[in-house]
Amino acid sequence: MSVSTKISRDKAQARSIKVTCAFCQSGKMHSIIDFGDVALAGGFLKKEDIANEPKFPLRLFFCTECFAVQVVDVVEPELLFNNYFYFSSAIRSLKEHFVDYAMEVSSRFLNPEESTVVEFGCNDGILLKPFADQKVRTLIGVDPATNVINTIQDPRINTINDFFGPKVGRDIETKYGKADLIVANNVYAHIPDINGVTAAVRDLLKEDGVFVFEVHYLGKVIEGLQYDMIYHEHLYYHSLIALQNHFSRYDMTVFDVKPIPIHGGSMRYYVAKNTSKYAKSISARVDLLKRDELTKGYNKIETYSNFGLDVALRKEKLMDLLARLKKKGRSIAGYGASGRANTIIQYSGITSDYIDFMIDDAPAKEGYCTPGSHFEIYSNRRLQEDRPDYLLIFAWGYFNEIAEKCRGYLAAGGRMITPLPDVKVVFSPINDADL
Repeated sequence: MSVSTKISRDKAQARSIKVTCAFCQSGKMHSIIDFGDVALAGGFLKKEDIANEPKFPLRLFFCTECFAVQVVDVVEPELLFNNYFYFSSAIRSLKEHFVDYAMEVSSRFLNPEESTVVEFGCNDGILLKPFADQKVRTLIGVDPATNVINTIQDPRINTINDFFGPKVGRDIETKYGKADLIVANNVYAHIPDINGVTAAVRDLLKEDGVFVFEVHYLGKVIEGLQYDMIYHEHLYYHSLIALQNHFSRYDMTVFDVKPIPIHGGSMRYYVAKNTSKYAKSISARVDLLKRDELTKGYNKIETYSNFGLDVALRKEKLMDLLARLKKKGRSIAGYGASGRANTIIQYSGITSDYIDFMIDDAPAKEGYCTPGSHFEIYSNRRLQEDRPDYLLIFAWGYFNEIAEKCRGYLAAGGRMITPLPDVKVVFSPINDADL
């Protein structure tokens, strides 16, 4: 059987299987958006590999039993993460964020020189290095992306090139003992076996150990129509009320929360065992966020039905703007070849009829093509040689950082378009003749 035949068969089977919740196994699931069959958002490829590029169903559902919002089409994790193109340290604002993060949790939960900290999904060590600077005694980073974790050449950090789960958790405990702190940033939404990993976290923590993780917040996705966050890598879109239901099944408690501005709006959750000293003093912020979510209907089908309709309208608005600009003969380049960009491109149907090429600041992506759409990726240097009339800023959450890098382009009259949180042209006014 050919690879393409097998993928077609698997896709047909996936759509015929009854959908169940990854958290509570309920069959009470409500469809929010069906993106169709799309290429993997992180599946950047060379031109010679385009002919064999696989595509997979991508569907978003809401569980009416436990309120979890989730992608139900699970792709083998090895396809998504074993050769990864996302290097966190390439983004200046993220580096600054994680320095502050390490300082906060170290001072709040650790006696650093006596502590053990585990991070799964550690990427290139962007958080572990600031922990090392805080003199944390034992640091363990776990990540399945060989090409990324191998860049951590810091003797203060122990690395494990694997997926975190029950076995890796037991191996860590055997070698290093239980953990005072486990952290996971922008990864707790990526895990097919969310129940196995949660059990492994619980078992690896000391009695008063703390699990701290950051994920993109469901509320920001809903309120900002951030459909670009939805792709196979991001299986879950967490709300507090859904997480409380989830952790209660493992005798754990969310005892604090903290909104974080990165990635267009994230939430940091602080979790401990029910028997922990931290579970005895739950922050008022937890109750306030829960009440806010219930007021906004994050436990109701209608909220997600409306979201799906609004996303479709936002797509139409973007395509209308691009079509009008191209009709006027304007040149447009994309900026930020991220997974989020690839969701916008594939869902909206952006082809070479609308944008001419793609720019990204990550050296590892240069010379590759975007999945599905196959735009060749260039570095920022391309703007010095071939200045488009407009830049479509797919990495809109880092707009200010990109604008700073493109000062020369903007000074020469270049213009920028943001697809979210609203479709608009930024920095230079557009006259009526253009639009």
